[in-house]
Amino acid sequence: MTFTEHVVSRSIGRLLAVLLVAALGAGCTGGLIGPSNAPSTLYHLQAPSDFPETLDTPPWQLIIEEPLAKRAIDTNRMAIYDGPYALKYLADARWSDRAPRMVRDLITESFEYAGMQESTGRQTVAVQSNVALISDLRDFQARISSAGTASAQAVVTVRISAKLVWLDGQTVLAGAIFKAQENAPSDTPADVAAAMNTALQQVIRELVIWSTETASENLPAS
Repeated sequence: MTFTEHVVSRSIGRLLAVLLVAALGAGCTGGLIGPSNAPSTLYHLQAPSDFPETLDTPPWQLIIEEPLAKRAIDTNRMAIYDGPYALKYLADARWSDRAPRMVRDLITESFEYAGMQESTGRQTVAVQSNVALISDLRDFQARISSAGTASAQAVVTVRISAKLVWLDGQTVLAGAIFKAQENAPSDTPADVAAAMNTALQQVIRELVIWSTETASENLPAS
């Protein structure tokens, strides 16, 4: 075999190897969990709007910081556990924004629904605030049972750890953890998103009411 024939033979071999890997990869993609070439559907959650009319306008200016979150849920992908420890993501489905930022915006909107438009603002807005809502988004995922079967179900969990900090004195006024779970009838992205919406609304509703009552009671006298 000449040198030229040897080079051509090696090139053809490499090309066949690449094509084989691509074919195997294509056979492994698709389905509920894993990569897919299909366009992603964006899901946007809604802020709760039903708050008690007895909530008083607080005597403070609140700034709402974006929640901290572990890397696995600091994304716009839908996080799913389909086993005790394996965290994956739903294929062909995305949140409309990174989960922590979306949650921050929904918390802000909820305070506005509660009648506190002039008392709250986001961290990115230059307002003179004396209280900060600092939080950790601890859970924002679903856990699937019988994944990949017709009887697959999902349980969605939302958990937020929150602290109210008095900025003038750098003092933690109060802290609390809010958690909700919701069952989804299947493991499809639409059902998971609907369950996540219900659980998140419950958590945010409790968070807003707690923040308003707690900060008003514990804010030091100026």
